[in-house]
Amino acid sequence: MNQLIYPTIDLFLYDLQDGLGQSTDKIQQNRRRFWERIYGKNISKQRLAELQLQEENLTNYIELLGTQKIERLDYPLDGYYYPVKLGDTYALQIDCSGKENDSKWKQLSLLEQLLQIKQIILKHTHDLPGEIGENWLVWGKLATPNQNPEAIAQDCYEALEIVDQPEWKRDRQGKGTLHGATLFALERPDINPDGLNRNQQMLICLFPHDKTDEELDKTIRKLYRDLLRLFHYRNKILWVYEQTRQLKDVLKDSSRAVQKIVDSLPQRLTNPPLNLQQLQQDLADALSIYHYYQTNLGYLKEHYLTVKINTDNYQRRIQEMVKRDPKSNLDFFVRFGNFATQKYLTQIKNDYQGLSAGVKPLENFIKAIEGIISIEKTKNERTLNKTIAIASVGIGTASLTAATISEQAEGMTKAILPVPANQPTPPSNYWASFGLSLFLSLIVGLFSAMITALLLKNTGKTKSRS
Repeated sequence: MNQLIYPTIDLFLYDLQDGLGQSTDKIQQNRRRFWERIYGKNISKQRLAELQLQEENLTNYIELLGTQKIERLDYPLDGYYYPVKLGDTYALQIDCSGKENDSKWKQLSLLEQLLQIKQIILKHTHDLPGEIGENWLVWGKLATPNQNPEAIAQDCYEALEIVDQPEWKRDRQGKGTLHGATLFALERPDINPDGLNRNQQMLICLFPHDKTDEELDKTIRKLYRDLLRLFHYRNKILWVYEQTRQLKDVLKDSSRAVQKIVDSLPQRLTNPPLNLQQLQQDLADALSIYHYYQTNLGYLKEHYLTVKINTDNYQRRIQEMVKRDPKSNLDFFVRFGNFATQKYLTQIKNDYQGLSAGVKPLENFIKAIEGIISIEKTKNERTLNKTIAIASVGIGTASLTAATISEQAEGMTKAILPVPANQPTPPSNYWASFGLSLFLSLIVGLFSAMITALLLKNTGKTKSRS
């Protein structure tokens, strides 16, 4: 294999620091997971608290180790960790160029060096892949002017095997130039709709042999800062789009549940008597689904805005890179930005509009149920009021009759059951007088109640006609 000067591999890993709707405990777990890559599982709570203070800076680009900037790999490894916070995302660059002051290392072929560097970097991830995504960068300087950059890039890619069965022609996404270097982009798309971004991308950057060390150092520093952000925007777009596919499935399931509830209403109404308690339960179920559906719709809209912001930032970063080097060719980067706009943004927007339409039938169902419950309650209250009115008239009339007829009942009793002169009135006469008074008052009260019921019934019919 052809040789390279300063062969270097960088792995960029991205994790969510503060996700949408995440609890404080989950955010703490995210923080611990990120720092365990650098300091291992035994990192203390005190050290985590110290590192957390660095996150409280309000800028969108925070170097999490402060003025220290990097954490070097253990000697003799020539490499470092560079952790930063980009908005709500943790980003970690793991860089390695091999071993320092090691004569055996210099005797290895380029293939052997690259394979060892790759294993060193993977070991230093502590088996914690990037939750949002990750990207590989391989770079170096050509040793002679007559080397074929594409042949070397192909050898590097197929030897490193960051994907199963790498194939140059199939995985090659484009070729470009930047600051005199030749760039090759290789990618294996994620085909599993599981809510995770498993997209694999490698960028190979080969500088010309005549580039001085000073120029190379200056160029690679700028390239690192550009790629750290560019890969962040790209992975955020891909990861969030995966999240929207999960949300779409959840919303479609909710939509089917909504339709099932809505379709059951006509049968309920045509099979009286209406069960008020069951209707209230239906209303509670519908309101629960409505809240869940609206919440997920809100998340889908948030995701759309996130993809749009990151797509805009991605395209803006490319424009800045081109502005610094007008002779550059970054078309393969540009194509992804255009694809994100035409495919991802359009798809999420269409999904949101289509799924938003599913809310209307549920809103109508809730309004209908609320109306029916209100009518049934009004009917029950009206019936109760009529009953009370009829009973009140009957009782009032009977009481009034009893008060006014008691003397007449006593006279009627004396006429029917005369008592001889100079003899006391027997108890039976008093009971007869009381019974007659009670009977007549009940008859009058019942008659008054019947008349009142007929009047209320006729009044109700007249109002319903009008």
